[in-house]
Amino acid sequence: MARIKHVEIAGRDGGLLRDFYSSVFGWEIESRDVGGFEYFEIETENMSTAGIRHEPEGKAEIVVYFEVEDLEEAVERAESSGASVRIPPMEYGDLRFALIEDPEGNPIGLTEA
Repeated sequence: MARIKHVEIAGRDGGLLRDFYSSVFGWEIESRDVGGFEYFEIETENMSTAGIRHEPEGKAEIVVYFEVEDLEEAVERAESSGASVRIPPMEYGDLRFALIEDPEGNPIGLTEA
């Protein structure tokens, strides 16, 4: 059974979102370079991991990532159930992930356990 692994908040101004969430919730937010763009990691006691993604040309969205046993199988099941694939399964360092959209266009992230 999949479990929630990561939450990602995206918007055109990552710094603005960083300042907003830090101010509102008192979160410690660390900046790091991820493949040439700035990513903000949120550290809290109540969540394993969360981040803020700078998306200058994109739309604002919140992505919940679910951890699954078999990434390719989960993507295939999602597609056969009406999802579309935004980012096919790929590796980033030691992380394997994919990004899909449900039939209504809501983004869903998948990571492999």
